[in-house]
Amino acid sequence: MTPWKSPLPLRCAPLPAACFLTALVLASALCGGARAATLDITGPAGAAVFLDGAALGFFPLSGPVNTTTGRHDLRCEMPGYEVFRQELALEADGDELRVIVRMTPLSRRTAVGSNLLLAGLGQHYLGHSWRGYFYNAAEIGGLLTALGGAIQRSNYRQDYLLLRDRYAQAVNADEIADLRAATEKAYSDMEDMESLRDLGLAVAGGAVVLSMLDAWLSFPSVTVGAGVTPAATTANAETSAPAVHAGLSLDF
Repeated sequence: MTPWKSPLPLRCAPLPAACFLTALVLASALCGGARAATLDITGPAGAAVFLDGAALGFFPLSGPVNTTTGRHDLRCEMPGYEVFRQELALEADGDELRVIVRMTPLSRRTAVGSNLLLAGLGQHYLGHSWRGYFYNAAEIGGLLTALGGAIQRSNYRQDYLLLRDRYAQAVNADEIADLRAATEKAYSDMEDMESLRDLGLAVAGGAVVLSMLDAWLSFPSVTVGAGVTPAATTANAETSAPAVHAGLSLDF
């Protein structure tokens, strides 16, 4: 048997060199297309630094930060200071941007006084969101409970006054007994709603007081430690005793 042969020769067309070049360009664009830029960020010592949500460390940083061009979100946090936020724009490849972070100290007066408007506002101001929501819910819930109790007490009081008038005018013994029981129940319900109103007001008032106290205690009143290092002085050549540096700071 004669083996079958294709009447047309099979040929592999050579891939043009331009296709290889195109593939290399695309791969380069996908893998290494991001342009580099540098950020030199300085700020108060001890502040935590975040760039686009990623932690960079604490001030002072070890050196400039290498990043990509485009827009970046800078955030700095430190206890006792407002959160610093700034949007940075790096346009060209090789851009270098110097950022000096200046943080604003939190105000104890603002933190405490804002809770008079609504319990928990001071905690939101200090950055303690969950505690702020707790105090918000406590005061609002207490006020709503007090309002509902006051409205229901007014309704029960009207019922009580009507039943009391009917009881005073009743003649039949059975009717007197029924009206007396209904009057006593209406009076008891009125007292229950009065207690509920007072409880709601107590909860709301307690939320305000506790939130103010919490905001006050969020600021350290006594700081013990070395403190700020004093300016260097000329040492006495006749003495070789070591110097001691200590500090005590009171804040009222």
